[in-house]
Amino acid sequence: MNDLATLLRKHPKLLKVLHKHGIHFCAGCFLTLSSAPAKAAAYHGVSDVERFLKDVERASSRKPRHHHPKRRRSRA
Repeated sequence: MNDLATLLRKHPKLLKVLHKHGIHFCAGCFLTLSSAPAKAAAYHGVSDVERFLKDVERASSRKPRHHHPKRRRSRA
């Protein structure tokens, strides 16, 4: 399984799963972001790691949404 940063880039809604299980991080928390989900769960003391991993798998197996910013049309 990928590290959390990679999974979050592909599946932004995964952030809700992390928060649900008590995994919160600041912008400088490279340890959590660069870890596999199981290690991140251990670092943060997730009580039900098996459930957490299932939730991560479910959230990250969905087809990622690609957001395309609206392009401004130039007026010539």
